[in-house]
Amino acid sequence: MPRFLATIEPLAAAGKLGPVLFQLPPNLKLDEALLKDFLAILPRTVPAAFEFRNPSWFTRLHLGSAESNNVALCVAETETDEHARDATAPFVYYRFRKASYSGDERRSMIDRIAGHMSAGRNVFAYFKHEETPEGALYAVELLKEVSGREGY
Repeated sequence: MPRFLATIEPLAAAGKLGPVLFQLPPNLKLDEALLKDFLAILPRTVPAAFEFRNPSWFTRLHLGSAESNNVALCVAETETDEHARDATAPFVYYRFRKASYSGDERRSMIDRIAGHMSAGRNVFAYFKHEETPEGALYAVELLKEVSGREGY
């Protein structure tokens, strides 16, 4: 990890690096000591997002720890689940993983993202892209809708 961080830290220091996503396995349960030790080696200039996939991580104590370290919790949506909606950093990180979204769902995501932007947070959003072009089309729609709102 120190070698990886050393290679990207100059990009972060120059303001040219988006968040680095650390995705934890579903079987890794809440371990505050492990997180604390990991955060201690993470340079403050590297924006970090964590995708915790075990429900034990979503406690008020843990959310406070993320906030105090300016670490974003990845909002990862799947067909059956969605994790972490709390904004814990100056940016938010979305992984929209469903194969398709209804018009109402897309309007809701656009409203949420616009709300974050109006609160001064940067937004990083990624769509599922493996099998079909829908993810790219949703991204284009989102960009048009959000950039078309007043103040953006």
